[in-house]
Parts: sequence; C-alpha cells; structure tokens
Amino acid sequence: MGEEKEIDLMELLGVILSKLKFIVLAAVLCAAIGFSYAKFVLPLQYTASIKMYVTSSSDLSKREDASIDVSEQTASRNLASTCIVILDDDSVYEEIGQMLIADYDLDDLKNYFNVTTDDEGNPYISPNQIRGLISVSSVDNTEVLQVTCTTEVPKFSADICKYVSKIAPELLIRTMKAGSVETVSPAKVPKNPSGPNVMRYAMIGGLLGMVVSVAVVIIMNMFDNAVKNGEEIKARFDVPVLAEIPDIFMDTKGGSGKYGRYGK
Repeated sequence: MGEEKEIDLMELLGVILSKLKFIVLAAVLCAAIGFSYAKFVLPLQYTASIKMYVTSSSDLSKREDASIDVSEQTASRNLASTCIVILDDDSVYEEIGQMLIADYDLDDLKNYFNVTTDDEGNPYISPNQIRGLISVSSVDNTEVLQVTCTTEVPKFSADICKYVSKIAPELLIRTMKAGSVETVSPAKVPKNPSGPNVMRYAMIGGLLGMVVSVAVVIIMNMFDNAVKNGEEIKARFDVPVLAEIPDIFMDTKGGSGKYGRYGK
C-alpha cells in the first residue's frame, strides 16, 4: 500500500509538472489582475497617527520626578491596556461621528460615509463605520498608546486622531476616577498615501492563481478516463497485454519517437 501511494504521488507530480506552463501563466495572469485592481480600482488610503502617554497619577509634578517607582509604571501600563478597551466603545465612535458632522459639510461626508438620521431626525454616522477606520494599540507594551486612523481623505484621518485625543482624557478620568492622558505627538495631515499595498495584492493574486490552476489540473487528471499505456490496462482490468501499437506520428506530436513495448 505504501508503494502504491508513492507511485500515485509521483504520477501526480508528473502531471503537475507537465502542466507547468499553464500553472505559471495562470499565476502571472492573476498577479496582473491583482496588481491592476489595487492600482486602478481601489481608492488611495491615507494614514495619520498620534501617541498619547497614559499615567495612573494626575499629579504632573510626580510625573516629572525621575524617581517614579516600578509600581507606578506598572499601574500606568495596566491603565493603558484598560484605556484601549474603554476607547473601543460605541459611545466613543458615536461622538467622533458627531464631531465629523459638526466640522464638515454633510454633502462631503456622504461621499465617504453612510450618513443616516437618528430618532430625532439628526444626521448620524454609525459607530461601526468609524470603528473600521481606527486602531488603538500600546507601543511596545508601554504606557504609550498609539492611535492610527486610515481613510480616503488625508484631513479626515488627522482630524479623527485629534478627536480621539480630545475624548480620551475626559473619558478616562470619568470612568476610572483616576489617571490622565497627555498627547505626546499630535496628528499631522498625511501627504503621501499609505495604501493600498499594490505588491501585496499582486502576490495574493499570483498565489491564488497558482493554487486554483494546480487544483484544476489535479481535478482534470482525476476525471481523465483515458488509458495511456499497457500498465494501466493491466491494473484496471487485470488482463495481460499482448502488444502495444506505436504511434507513427509521435515525432510530429512532440513525443519521444520511441515505439511501444511488446509483452506477453
């Protein structure tokens, strides 16, 4: 049984290698499609970010003291982790949406957001739309939080980061009854796009094309009922093969030019 499986695998590898040109062509074609899709179809994305320092002490003089103990730093790190969870709340994203509506023309916002109306008839941007644009993380597991926002409009990205820096201090003090948040590096309007990653789309397309083409080759081989040689006849029907008739046109078809074997 082990030998039969090894022969089957070798035959399968031979089939794949025989269709190598098709597989490579499919991979290149799909890579080109992925590249073109990212380059010419997907909109440009712009990323802005800010860094905020979170401390468990609201006493600025204590924060500036070089003799802050390890327990203070540990408490601040834990507070930073808690702050990440608190900021990922619908109320935060709703407030950011209201800030966008207050600062920008509604018609401009409708080009990038699905602006609806709330129960009172006021314009409203759902929290999930804002949540998909923002990422909050701790920098190297320290007390520093990094807020990153990616949108199709550079100023949107920078302003949303600024909104978070305005919301975070008050929200932390109100919910935790302690601590403070200070912006270390303010958000800047990005000048160059951060995405989409064209090469990544090309690589994904190429890999997908290769996998699909190999799968097609394997499936076609599984459903191929043609008998290719005497050994297959003997294996399928358990009958002896007396002779094999050679293909006299084998040379013109790109074959090896050898005649078939004769046996009992």
